[in-house]
Amino acid sequence: MRIFIAEKPSVAKAIADVLGGASKADGYIECGSLATRVTWCFGHLLEQAPPEEYVPGEGVRPEDLPVIPERWKLSPRDGAAGKQIKVIRDLLNAANEVVNAGDADREGQLLVDEVLLYLGWTGKTSRLWLSSLDDESVRRALVTCKPNAALAPLYESALARQRADWLLGMNGSIAISRNLQAAGVQGSWSIGRVQTPTLALLVERKREIGGFAPRDHYQTEALLAGGIRALWKIPDDLLTDGLLLEKAAAEATASAVWGRPARVEKFTRKMAERTAPLPYTLSALQKAASRRLGLSAKDTLAAAQELYEAKITTYPRTDCPYLPQEMHCDAGRILRVLGAEGGGVDPACRHQAWNTAKVEAHHGIVPTGANPDAAGLSGNAGRVFGLIRESYIRLFMPPEKFEAREAIFVFPGGERFRAAARIVLDPGWTDLGGKDESEADAEEVLCTLPELAQGQTLACEAAQVLARRTAPPKPHTDGTLIAAMTGVHKLVADPKLKARLKETSGLGTEATRASMIETLIARGYAERKGKEIHPTERGEQLIDMLRKAAPELADPGYTALQEDALADIAARRGTFGDFLRAQRETVTRTTRLLLATQLCAPVPMQGCPACRGSRCARRTSKAGKPYHRCLDCEAAFADEGGKPGKRFEDKSAGEAAAKQAATGPKCPECKKPMFRNETKTGKPYFRCGSCRGAWWPDRQDPKKLGTRWVPQERGTAS
Repeated sequence: MRIFIAEKPSVAKAIADVLGGASKADGYIECGSLATRVTWCFGHLLEQAPPEEYVPGEGVRPEDLPVIPERWKLSPRDGAAGKQIKVIRDLLNAANEVVNAGDADREGQLLVDEVLLYLGWTGKTSRLWLSSLDDESVRRALVTCKPNAALAPLYESALARQRADWLLGMNGSIAISRNLQAAGVQGSWSIGRVQTPTLALLVERKREIGGFAPRDHYQTEALLAGGIRALWKIPDDLLTDGLLLEKAAAEATASAVWGRPARVEKFTRKMAERTAPLPYTLSALQKAASRRLGLSAKDTLAAAQELYEAKITTYPRTDCPYLPQEMHCDAGRILRVLGAEGGGVDPACRHQAWNTAKVEAHHGIVPTGANPDAAGLSGNAGRVFGLIRESYIRLFMPPEKFEAREAIFVFPGGERFRAAARIVLDPGWTDLGGKDESEADAEEVLCTLPELAQGQTLACEAAQVLARRTAPPKPHTDGTLIAAMTGVHKLVADPKLKARLKETSGLGTEATRASMIETLIARGYAERKGKEIHPTERGEQLIDMLRKAAPELADPGYTALQEDALADIAARRGTFGDFLRAQRETVTRTTRLLLATQLCAPVPMQGCPACRGSRCARRTSKAGKPYHRCLDCEAAFADEGGKPGKRFEDKSAGEAAAKQAATGPKCPECKKPMFRNETKTGKPYFRCGSCRGAWWPDRQDPKKLGTRWVPQERGTAS
């Protein structure tokens, strides 16, 4: 019996359809006479245990930090995960071989392997590597399965990423939250290994815009005989940061050249051509869809995933733009399906994209040749497919051919001017669709420039000063933020580090960047304003506090180096053990800094009328009204002249009392029955409706009282 475990039901169905004889069962598909069953996960079926599982008591206290598990615990996620785990367990009991059919990336490797380890499977395991779900691609993959052990470094890289995210995310979030809660700052705070430096990019851009001081600068343009417009080659000693700030210098030059002869010092003409851009990676597709379609990174990924699962395009989460040479033989059929025959499209054309040596785990995103009209695609998927279709067809079109001309002119006073023109001779692939990012730096045609001879003289018929003003950088969009995340090397000053980061994937991965943006928005650290993404005041506050206590946590270059180290594990250049040791040391140091550093001025405290303590802090309700809450006994009071006034009723206990009598154990202080409540995270506890005391249930007998709920034991940061 052979068991395939796919990452999701749609992939399982694609595999079963090719295996044949498929009949649906509860949680799997049986493939008839082949003695094969195909089952699936729903993404990650398992999740890491929370920090509370590794410390004594009911909550994580500052003295428990950092929480570094010796043995990591996994448990089924909420919902249908537990049932599907049982289905897989029952199938494994009858299996002779398992085929890991997770998605073709490190996360796909991990989410199936972790289920097999969790269930104790030690039998024969193979790996099915799918870059596309069309039938022919699945058939090819089925006959090229490799031992799953060959992908062990990929699994270790994914596991290292998962544990590093947990170590920093959990410990850092709890540490900064405990610190601020002790100072009277309300709410919990969240830190993430990739999330936080991504927020730092947004904060930095906002401050660049806010601190931008526009500067007027000038240029001199000469109009020469024949309609030639030439610009002054400003001497370096007149420039400040590459700009001419003195208008008088530009005016003097204009006066000096007007009506004077200009001699051609140099004239060059060069024939050149430009081939079509490489196929899309996910990040390149997200940038193009943001700029041309106005789609968010999340929506673009969802559309690309829909196309993949509909077998219309290849695997979307790729960082490689090249294609295997063997895929070229199918080009004619795919182009016919795309309706791209004739019109300069040549199926025999060999673009530089076809290079097997440069393809590693994945290749560029291209159409499979399935008919998109029969797939019932969503609007976004249809528009994103248009970009992918356009990109593929361009590979089979001739290059753009142009002539680049340049002339340098010298006036009697020594002033030198330059004119340039780019003359398109054959538009080639540029006839199809709008501009790509790769075209953004193409020199625009500024003037006509006829053929000239060295030594030739032309009269200067007029001259004028061009006044310009510097413009501030624009707020980030999904596309430009993705570009910043992939181009972290541009933000690094150290030349060696810059060169190293330029070779890696930057901040985050193709699969995670979109989710990082959405996480920042969901947690209130960033917000969308139209197409733009801005940090919130809370987001700026978080970055400022981290830069004060542990600045590397908000440094995109620092996190990009970690991504580099994870890539080294996958490529067998680094080890899982060395990476985790470094992470444990870093988390230990940064957690202590986050606990010890005074992150903000303490919130003024007053005496609590209920418990007589001294830690009653002023708060603001969701409606914007002031009130007071005690950090020790949690009693809440109305605001009366800036001081705690009338006490509010405990809503949870009050509502419970209104509906039913207290049925919990007796309160140790007032001997009255207690109410059973739940925390915001769903944990049960008991509260006395009379004296307001709260206790956790006993671990052995949840009907009895356990330890008292004291302030430093409350909850964990998200």
